[in-house]
Amino acid sequence: MNWFLNTDQERFPAAREDTVAYLGAGTNMVLVDYEHDLVAVVRWLDNQQLAEFVRLLTDAVED
Repeated sequence: MNWFLNTDQERFPAAREDTVAYLGAGTNMVLVDYEHDLVAVVRWLDNQQLAEFVRLLTDAVED
C-alpha cells in the first residue's frame, strides 16, 4: 500500500486538496479527510468506484 496526495484534486475531485489516501493491497483504501476530522477504511471496493465513493462520503458529511 502507498500514500497518495490529492494534489489539484486530481485523484478525488469531490475532496479537498489536503485529503490523502492510503491505497493498495487489492482494493483497500484508508482515506484521511482533515477538514471533516474523518478517517474512512474501505475494503473490496472496485478501483473504478473510489472517486465516486469519496464524492458520496463527502456529500454525506457536508449535509
